[in-house]
Amino acid sequence: MSPRLLSLVLVVSHASFGAEPEVAQRFSSRSPFERPFALGAYVTGWHGAYGGAGVGARIRLEPFRFLGVDLFGEALLVQAAHGLRHDHPIGFNLYVPFRFGRARLRPLVGMCVTASFIHPEEPGAPGANTILVGAHAGLGLEVALHDRLSFFAEGKAVVWVGNDRTVQGWTGAIGNEVRPFVVGQAQLGLLVHFGG
Repeated sequence: MSPRLLSLVLVVSHASFGAEPEVAQRFSSRSPFERPFALGAYVTGWHGAYGGAGVGARIRLEPFRFLGVDLFGEALLVQAAHGLRHDHPIGFNLYVPFRFGRARLRPLVGMCVTASFIHPEEPGAPGANTILVGAHAGLGLEVALHDRLSFFAEGKAVVWVGNDRTVQGWTGAIGNEVRPFVVGQAQLGLLVHFGG
């Protein structure tokens, strides 16, 4: 093979094979945080004035790089003496993302409304059901796992306001006094990102 032909083959092969890693690298470096829409699921727990655990789902909209919103719904079983209590919060988080490579911190604030049900142990006994209104603030950590998948962990302080309730084995009662209840909330979950 002549030196000129050999040089041409080497230049063409270098151009061909050298481009592939660059394309692959550009594809793999795509971040899910560049996508404006996401759906997520998570496990959650409360601790404080009362304890509980459950699951949640969220829809995320991030129309701007500096501001996003999570719309969420949850279902939790809550500790209750002499009965079964289940709470169903729906609400939102407003957050500001601070990105650090493949991770970001998300300070957040929000509000929620909870339908709370307590069923006494005795079948057919009157329950003690009410609506709680809450506000919360916290911090989230999010890590990109793939160009469309991220893991998140959040911690929040939540202040609920609602009627005090008592439940015995045979009946439930709702008090006239409205008072605050403070709990800490932790969440761990995954988000699938779309768009962009």
